[in-house]
Amino acid sequence: MTTTTTTIIDAVAINPTEGAATYGLFIGGSARAGSGASLELTSRLDASSLGTVASAAPTDVEFAFERASSAQPAWAAQTAADRAAIFQQAATLFRQRSAEIAPIIAAEMGKPMSEALSEVQKGAAIFEYFAQMAYRPSGQTFTTDTGEDVFTVAEPLGVVALITPWNFPFTIPVRKIAAALATGNTALYKPATNGALCGLAIAQTLSDAGLPDDVLNVIIAKSSAIQEALFQNPALAAVSLTGSYPTAAAIRRALPVEVPFQAELGGKNALVIWRDADLDFAVQVIWQSSFRNNGQICTSCGRLLVHEDIADQLLERLRHRVDGSANNVEGDEFGILSSTTEASQVLEAIEQSNASEILRPEWGDGRVGPTVLVRPTANAAIEEEIFGPVITFETVSTIDDAIALANRPAYGLTAGIVTNELDVAKQFWHGVHAGTVKINASLTGTPFHVPLRGWGQSGAGAGEGGDVSMEFFTRRKAVYLRRSPV
Repeated sequence: MTTTTTTIIDAVAINPTEGAATYGLFIGGSARAGSGASLELTSRLDASSLGTVASAAPTDVEFAFERASSAQPAWAAQTAADRAAIFQQAATLFRQRSAEIAPIIAAEMGKPMSEALSEVQKGAAIFEYFAQMAYRPSGQTFTTDTGEDVFTVAEPLGVVALITPWNFPFTIPVRKIAAALATGNTALYKPATNGALCGLAIAQTLSDAGLPDDVLNVIIAKSSAIQEALFQNPALAAVSLTGSYPTAAAIRRALPVEVPFQAELGGKNALVIWRDADLDFAVQVIWQSSFRNNGQICTSCGRLLVHEDIADQLLERLRHRVDGSANNVEGDEFGILSSTTEASQVLEAIEQSNASEILRPEWGDGRVGPTVLVRPTANAAIEEEIFGPVITFETVSTIDDAIALANRPAYGLTAGIVTNELDVAKQFWHGVHAGTVKINASLTGTPFHVPLRGWGQSGAGAGEGGDVSMEFFTRRKAVYLRRSPV
């Protein structure tokens, strides 16, 4: 095990010059320059330079596959106790380094510091969970009419590719990395470019915790520069993606048919506020579901479907809450949208919504505050993911109407309802097309041990979380045993 005497961000730099550091890839247990284009990293908080990344070229990806393939048999042969010990040490180090890693997250994508700290703490807990799950690969036994004893065993796939977005640059990668490594795979991990430093910090900390070299290699590059090298390599055994539907479609087209593919994608998630809802409680659920992390959560609420009997009252409460949110412009509740491009796209969606009224604080400085689009008529506002702090406000008269409207988009990630009418709640959860349904709870927040799988354009392949992740990263072998004649 190595011991770092510098900060984690210095440890992953090729040239740790203050204010102009150069970063690269993480292969073989250390940082190394890629052969691709130089990518500029800019702080979302103050537009200062975070340094540059010497990104990967196809030859770097090929090299990472070679190293990961060489390391995989020995890693798979390690005992569950060995893997668990590394994961437990990693959890300890992540907690110790949370004050270093959280500012990296905040600078790279604009997340509030409180959210960033919470994300690192949750990531540490994920490693503790999968430390125990390393003991859990299990099989089945069968009897046959022909006298054989038959049993199944779970074996690792080999070298897997893990591709993650920028909105949760710590917990989403950790959830994939921990599950893949706990089952004996080695991995190539490609973070979003505006999550690059966080990705490197994850890899360095795992190395410091005792993870053998090349079990986890980090590749940083624009997807277009390495797509063929990443998805056509014969050593590739599986791909796990969290991202967008177009990205998933492009990857699936590029993959050989035999390579397993799992994807958690976007959503246009509906929250129904029924006629019996306590309105103050409903506003609280709406706020938590819609505006946390500036709405940049796949499971966030994008549409409010409000019973017509309470629509006017609820709208007034939301108006008051939105107006009051202007007082938090310098606070730590919302953060900043991840890039000026994202902010421009969100503002364009607001302007083109054809809403009868727009509730929104005027913050300025390119920040987008919590926004309610009242009765929009533009299909895009109703059906497409905006991925910002924006929700629509639509009215319904029956639960059948609510279910039909909730099912209108092509997505099906999460849905929810606020009501104490059990029959209504039951009708909703049976009728809505979504992989996760919540009753009287925020749509955001998915425990790492609970399966998450989107329907429709919100997911592909297996889901992830707990046992489901362990299943995806293993393959089953059936063994037939019969005593040979003496």
